[in-house]
Amino acid sequence: MKVLVTEAISEQGLEILRQAAPVDVQLGLNGAELAAAIDDYSVLVVRSATKVTEEVIAAAKRLKIIGRCGVGVDNIDVAAATRHGVLVLNSPFGNTDAAAEHTVSLLFALARNIAAAAQSVAEGRWERGKFVGVELHDKVLGVVGFGKIGSGVARRAQGLAMRVLVFDPLLNVERARLMNVESVELDDLLRRCDFLTFHCPLNRHTHHLLNAERLKLLKPTARIVNCARGGVIDEAALADALREGRVAGAAIDVFEHEPPFGEPRSPLLGAPNLIGTPHLGASTAEAQENVAIDVARQVLDAWRGEPVQGAVNLPALEAEEHRRLKPYLHLAEQLGVLQAHLARGRLERVEVSYLGALHDAPAAPLTRAVLRGLLRTFHGDSTINYVNVPSVVEDSGIQVSETRSMESATYHSVLRVGVRAGGHQHVADGSCFGSDPRIVALDGYGYNILPEGHLLVWYNTDQPGVIGKVGTLLGDAGVNIAGMQLGRDAFGGRAVSIVVIDAPIDQALIDRIRAIPGMLDVRVVDFGNGGASVGSRLVLPPSMGETA
Repeated sequence: MKVLVTEAISEQGLEILRQAAPVDVQLGLNGAELAAAIDDYSVLVVRSATKVTEEVIAAAKRLKIIGRCGVGVDNIDVAAATRHGVLVLNSPFGNTDAAAEHTVSLLFALARNIAAAAQSVAEGRWERGKFVGVELHDKVLGVVGFGKIGSGVARRAQGLAMRVLVFDPLLNVERARLMNVESVELDDLLRRCDFLTFHCPLNRHTHHLLNAERLKLLKPTARIVNCARGGVIDEAALADALREGRVAGAAIDVFEHEPPFGEPRSPLLGAPNLIGTPHLGASTAEAQENVAIDVARQVLDAWRGEPVQGAVNLPALEAEEHRRLKPYLHLAEQLGVLQAHLARGRLERVEVSYLGALHDAPAAPLTRAVLRGLLRTFHGDSTINYVNVPSVVEDSGIQVSETRSMESATYHSVLRVGVRAGGHQHVADGSCFGSDPRIVALDGYGYNILPEGHLLVWYNTDQPGVIGKVGTLLGDAGVNIAGMQLGRDAFGGRAVSIVVIDAPIDQALIDRIRAIPGMLDVRVVDFGNGGASVGSRLVLPPSMGETA
């Protein structure tokens, strides 16, 4: 692992990284310079100023992790990172208090005209009558976006006896009730609020969320705060509203283009009743230290394959949940490896079923483990990992479905993986006995097979002599049989045999086995080629743990 840091972060965060890997600090790298430098590094640590574009990510052949010291990741092309299998981490908690407190400080500054009054005194004037303000007490605060920061602002506002309206499509009724806020539609919030604050990400749904039309819904006495992301507000429309007196004031900590003085220059500069601050939401000594330490620790955890809470493009698991599911994560990947060796032709459909006590398990990480084992092995592509496997599935046109049932006929918990390829389907069941994973069924036949090493799987018509002939061929080739389990549907019908062998076998021997009378199909399963030794790692495949 080798780390590149392109923005100033706390020394404590740097020291955590330096204890595990070489760290280069090159402040201000961006654009072509960053793209030229990035190929030497497996980890990139940034704040908000570094633009991690698709061009940068494409140039970073060794890059495995991007750590964002802060919450927002709009300066990172997360979609491109995901396609390239690069894990994106942020610090979801480190600057929450700082951003919420800065928002409340701007609410006070707007309400009491603090910035303009301070400037007046500094210029030698005493204009008490000019700066009559309003109280926050009993006013209505409209909060757009009710994540960690938005809810933190709401709690502080309630301590100031403000009434809180919230617009957030993800806010459910129960949480709104517990937080003592009123959940409303955006237009209703705009019509009713006295103060308006934004705490939502910037994306195609929120770009210019507050535009010229919605500004008309506000009271002329309303005041606006934006400590979220520049671009959420149409700056030209807000500047017009301030000049025309259609809103009472605005406090802006984030601009669509930063700094706002260049080209294009922000239309808000010079607008009346505007307080502008230079993106200070997370700029406290405590927050800068917290986010750097948080991201540094997560980078090291991710590199070791441990669960991380700030994974942006990977399903997160709590540490205890990860411990409980770890054997099933290993099993899931190995079932995918098994199915990859059994499949022939184009992969068409994957069905993952969670049965018995596994019915309430989080499906996303387990399904990704199945798909990673399947596709990494089937395509022989070591770049397929837990981050990019959904993109590979989408690009391949493979249909994936998940089902759950509390009923499991044989075992307490069963993970069932069905794969259809080339018009044929195989179904494999797995279960864990404590921390010990097992393949317990294949195509309806019961087994108890440890998913490790090398297996020889064959299908034949049930007739005497087949097993003996296979054993003779293996013995003549010097291949030792470590175990054998058999299944059949009826005497003289179809039989399936699974033999554990101590070494791989070549194609010539496979062809001789396939030529035995009554043999229908022969497959060799090599779990060693499927990454089984680290299959329990949720976050990173083995290639991400190599020294770079």
